[in-house]
Amino acid sequence: MAGDRSQTAAGTSLPPAVFLDALSLGPVDLAPMQQWCYLQAWPSTSLDERLARLQHAEIAITNKIPLDGLLLRQLPKLRLICVAATGTDQIDHAVCAERGIRVHNAGRYSRASVVQITWALILELCCAMDQRRRDLIAGSWQRSPVFSLIEPEFDELEGQTLVVLGAGDIGRGVLAIGAAFGMECIALTSNSSSAELEAALRKADVLSLHAPLTPHTQNLINALRLSWMKPSALLVNMARGGLVNLEDLCAALRHGQLAGAALDVLPVEPPGPELERLLTTPNLLISPHMGWSSRQARRRLVHTLAGHLQAYVTAMERSGSRRPSW
Repeated sequence: MAGDRSQTAAGTSLPPAVFLDALSLGPVDLAPMQQWCYLQAWPSTSLDERLARLQHAEIAITNKIPLDGLLLRQLPKLRLICVAATGTDQIDHAVCAERGIRVHNAGRYSRASVVQITWALILELCCAMDQRRRDLIAGSWQRSPVFSLIEPEFDELEGQTLVVLGAGDIGRGVLAIGAAFGMECIALTSNSSSAELEAALRKADVLSLHAPLTPHTQNLINALRLSWMKPSALLVNMARGGLVNLEDLCAALRHGQLAGAALDVLPVEPPGPELERLLTTPNLLISPHMGWSSRQARRRLVHTLAGHLQAYVTAMERSGSRRPSW
């Protein structure tokens, strides 16, 4: 896929850009990006294919394809990395700084989408609507001696405690909906102290994770911290799979130490054979990392990336150099 024009309005040639995993955005129009670069969009790229595909690129665009230091040092023409996502843990930032490569992510584009799916999962854990649908298919309501099926029983969210770990844009959106339900809301950050985290987890009825993955947050929710939570508590992870130790979570669910959990992210995506074990873990819901991906969010993502490309081209024209002054 190439841009519709080869020059900017000022007569400067468009910078060559390579999108390594364009298929990850699904069916979305990339035309807004093509206005500002000569775009080559690959559906996906293996680790071994990265060097050849990026060899002549000034701009690399990636969603989940990692760009490590060894690779970056072999790309002398690279000036800009656009990450088609919020998280940038797949980029070696130290080497980028060393080589003068700018890194821009796409913040805020998926806020409404992620908040919506977060609450879809919380409500499914609370209300078990899929189980009720299966009960109807099995004829349970038709055979009922009374007008209603009460089981499985559910609790109101009003008056319960919602703890959100990662109180950025998405986390604040989740908290706002919790407040609308009448929940007591507690916000934690990745820098909250261990004492603050323990106090909040002991109080939580619903724990929703929206923190970035860092060495500090890797396996943050482990056996010890799960043991602090109530047996009636619910856990939702919409952030990064590495925040939760899966072995510890599955053990807690199997032993009744936690009432339920929902994961929209896993440590390895797409998952391998281990998914079958997860799907048979009691009271564990898995969704296929789709919280970010509403139609509107994906369109906003493309326009956000186009904005980064436009800023690069504008800086390039202003400086009259292929090394723009940002």
